[in-house]
Amino acid sequence: MDNVPQWNMTSIYPSPLSDRFSDDIERLGAIGRELKDAAGKASVSELIALRDRGLAIAMNLTSYASALLSTDTSDPDYLRALSAAEKAEAEFSKAEDAFIRAFPDDGPVPDGYGFIASELREAKHHLMSAEEEALAADLAISGSSLWEHLQELLASSISDGTTLASLRALAMSGDRNVRKSAFEREIALLKTHAPSFAYALSGVKGTVLALDGKRGWKSPLARSLFQSRITESTFSALIKAIEESLPVFHEYFGIKARLLGLSDFSFYDLFAPVGSGGRSYSFQEASDIVVSSFSGFSDEIGRFARMAMDAGWVDALMHEGKAGGAYDAYFPLCGESRVFMNFDGSYDSVLTLSHELGHAYHDHVLSGLPVSLSSYPMTLAETASTFSEKLVFEHILSEEKGKEERIVAIDQFLTSAAQTVVDIYSRYLFEKSAFERAGDGVLSADACSDMMLEAQCRAYGNALSEKHPYMWAVKSHYYSADFSYYNYPYAFGELFALSLFMRRKENGFPLVYRELLMNTGRMRAEDAASSIGMDISSKEFWMSGINFISLYVERLARWL
Repeated sequence: MDNVPQWNMTSIYPSPLSDRFSDDIERLGAIGRELKDAAGKASVSELIALRDRGLAIAMNLTSYASALLSTDTSDPDYLRALSAAEKAEAEFSKAEDAFIRAFPDDGPVPDGYGFIASELREAKHHLMSAEEEALAADLAISGSSLWEHLQELLASSISDGTTLASLRALAMSGDRNVRKSAFEREIALLKTHAPSFAYALSGVKGTVLALDGKRGWKSPLARSLFQSRITESTFSALIKAIEESLPVFHEYFGIKARLLGLSDFSFYDLFAPVGSGGRSYSFQEASDIVVSSFSGFSDEIGRFARMAMDAGWVDALMHEGKAGGAYDAYFPLCGESRVFMNFDGSYDSVLTLSHELGHAYHDHVLSGLPVSLSSYPMTLAETASTFSEKLVFEHILSEEKGKEERIVAIDQFLTSAAQTVVDIYSRYLFEKSAFERAGDGVLSADACSDMMLEAQCRAYGNALSEKHPYMWAVKSHYYSADFSYYNYPYAFGELFALSLFMRRKENGFPLVYRELLMNTGRMRAEDAASSIGMDISSKEFWMSGINFISLYVERLARWL
């Protein structure tokens, strides 16, 4: 594909072999030692400033090395650079532990750090002794981390002649016989290896229960909500809204079945393309659409997107050795971002470009703040990216003349929304049951599948004629010991951004939107929302996002 860009990284570091890169490795080590020695002795202001300097360098190093490696996964220089950066970051984390332990329980803090200070004080009281934390970190290397890597290894390597990833990709085939055959082969393959997945899941969940209990957390969910910077009442409001929204999605599944000409709708039909799959876009067309869409909302955001592409911030060319997926990486030392993706000319690629540039704009808004005040939780991480996607979505609908293209765009939006609401709800229900059962002992493969089917029945109801009993095995998020319930933040992010999007035409809203993004790293989520007049602890707030989805379900129904 012609004129698809690759990024320019020289303003971050000249190369992973450069003196600037190795000097920052050394500088991070020196700051870590200084922070550790100063903990409990220097003033709070001095300690916070020192920690922020270290965090900025650590993020710069690891983001840079990871970004390079994703463009060529076999390059030995990139591998060595990432290993060196991660080792330096791990050493600095020990100094951070000393900093948190020595952080005073009361007293003045620098302006703007009130929330961060309260968060550090809460975290401090959920630490085990220094010896126990060190032991837990050492054991994680041969315990929960290995269980997590086992799941990754199995998911990436098991095969019946075709890899699991390749079988799962066939869920997007336009041929139902192909989708059905791939689904059945996937089920058979996962059934064979299910006991290994179940042992891995038991190892992770058992570790989490033991450590969270020892650290004084009421439950893994309580710790997760703390990490997400939301209260239990906000979480409950979100879940209630999701539960009330399920009939909307069940109606959509029925509409999609009819558009596909099906008498029943199965799990393997969820991602089936409607119609021809849409037109193809050049990268220039995609970038023009994104800039135009962003500019229609805010001249500032449109100018930012054009600058990012002109300045070589985007790496979109597919080539051998490049990793899959897409992300935005931020480099605090120079205040710049880089966008990684694989552009294939599809409508989905246009959305991906807008999504990742939305993340980059979020980083840009926060770029003048120290790392402590600009690091936002998962729940708020998808705000700007999802909002940006919807700007492109509405632009496409307004520009496209053909009914076919608009149906494709609406169906893709609703398919994605169904995943981040309905399927995420099923994943939350499964994980809740898994923690309850893991407290009684090892989880068997059959028990995991029973829990998964029960969760899917509650989420999908009768809308699916056939469900997937082994989704617990293929979702890597279940196997993270660092962040439990790695699911609800996606639903939070989608509905939060949609509720924001419903206000986009209010006079002066671009400035209100910018203010919200500025607050995402330095406030609890409820306070950041409250700063622009939104109450996320109410179910009604979340239902406004559902209402946006409902509008397009109704629109799709009119085309039947």
